[in-house]
Amino acid sequence: MSEKALLNNKLRNRITQLEYKGLSGREDEIKKIYKEVKGKNPPNFEIYTSKDMGIGKKSGFDGAAIHFYDKEKKVNQVYYFMRGTEPTKDFPDVVYDGLGIGAGSNDNQIEDAQEMYNKVEKHINKKQNKNLNVKIQHYGDGHSLGGNLIVTLGLITKDFTNIRGLNDAPVNIKQLKRVDKQFSNYITQIKGKTEDISTKELLKLANTYYEKQKATISHTWVKGEPMHAQSFPGSWYAGNKVTMLGDMDTEEMINIGEYPLKRLAKWNLFLKLDEVRYNSGVSNIIGGLSLANAHVDDSVLLNIPSYVDDVKEKPLKHLPGIVLGTEGAFFLTKQAIKSPGVLVQGIKGISQRNQAKLHGINYVVKYTEANAMKTYYQVFDSGSQEEILLDYEQMKKFVYYCANAIKDKEANLNTLKQYLHSEINEVFEAKKKKLKMKISREEASPQSFMEKADKDGATLAWFGQKRVAEKVTFDKTFDPLDDSVFTPVEEIISSIQEEVTYYQKFLEAFFQNFEKMMEADESVASDIKSMKEVVGGDLIV
Repeated sequence: MSEKALLNNKLRNRITQLEYKGLSGREDEIKKIYKEVKGKNPPNFEIYTSKDMGIGKKSGFDGAAIHFYDKEKKVNQVYYFMRGTEPTKDFPDVVYDGLGIGAGSNDNQIEDAQEMYNKVEKHINKKQNKNLNVKIQHYGDGHSLGGNLIVTLGLITKDFTNIRGLNDAPVNIKQLKRVDKQFSNYITQIKGKTEDISTKELLKLANTYYEKQKATISHTWVKGEPMHAQSFPGSWYAGNKVTMLGDMDTEEMINIGEYPLKRLAKWNLFLKLDEVRYNSGVSNIIGGLSLANAHVDDSVLLNIPSYVDDVKEKPLKHLPGIVLGTEGAFFLTKQAIKSPGVLVQGIKGISQRNQAKLHGINYVVKYTEANAMKTYYQVFDSGSQEEILLDYEQMKKFVYYCANAIKDKEANLNTLKQYLHSEINEVFEAKKKKLKMKISREEASPQSFMEKADKDGATLAWFGQKRVAEKVTFDKTFDPLDDSVFTPVEEIISSIQEEVTYYQKFLEAFFQNFEKMMEADESVASDIKSMKEVVGGDLIV
């Protein structure tokens, strides 16, 4: 079986881009793209689309799958591509962004994604797998909303070899708990219930339960684009690897989910109240979106062409609406006049308006092909309950720094221990020997010693009669060295030993965690193995 992905990232990006036009009937274009990138014709393939299957008409879901197969070369791979938000075509996308991703209360698009997946798999199994006699491999790509859908689908099915979210929206942990029954059962086993569990606790459980799936998921973000900068209750970027594209000096976009004057609010009562109102407003928008279906008819929303055109022309203006839902946009506009926090966000947003375009799939394609990228790895910190991005190249440098530091410090330790156990005693014994020799010389000439000891003769002359010293005897016993002599050196040794232990524990944690995390990424797994061999297992305790 082919162990490597047939399509590289450039190819997958281009096909994800093409998905916005629809993949149905685009066999020739896919062949052309494949040959442009790989310099040869593709294996046999078949295209499946949600549109051809009649899936997604009501929800706005749009996805496709391409099955590549070749019996002789043992190729049996299916690639799923999911399109992002297109308010000009399917306004339900915008509604789902708020209801599904923001509030986690609507499942229609992820249910449609599952339905398409099940139909494609059933068709492939029936038509191809029996003849190919090769186990099928699953790959997935999704941009924006499509990234949310493909990652969520991968977590639910647990069937994917590799999934990439491109400027993707995060998974909603509350929605995931509801749509993945196995995860829900796991929560019940651990907590004895599924309701009234905090978001932080759910994220902690998810990071444990989906550990294997996380290793197959990566995210590709253009630096400074608006989507990944947002943080709202329940959002989770599952996965271990992040590739940042574009100009690394680009400023991060504003985070609507975080009060911008948070530090100042600690010392200012008015701003503290404003922060409470701001957070309450955002929470109410997200929470209230679950009620939207009761009073907002999709057909009414679809008949607002002027709003749709405005979204297309001024996407940043409607970013709150896209991320939070239409109610969020109206709320933030209304609050901006009386809320310093909202006003600051608005002003900042205006200054960053040109960055909104970076969210588009075209920029993902552009910067990937220009090889303008940097790789980070995402680690879940159980203490803060947050995902932390680590610069892999810097991490590698630190690994080698730790290894060299351990060697240098162990050499210093050996020197100090030698000094502590041998040289101090040698110095002490040398001093004693020198002193004993001096004592022997003085004892051999007692009169001379006495005269030196009493230059004015007051002791030797008594009533005018000079006394002669016949013998001088010294006490030749010496007290052992006091412990205080060793203490400063012992303290230095202890301090250096603590540093060595710290670096050893870091290396141990690094190799344990990253070897497990990156086992699905062959190139990185191989790199980590080489690093371990170079560093040397004897440095890790």
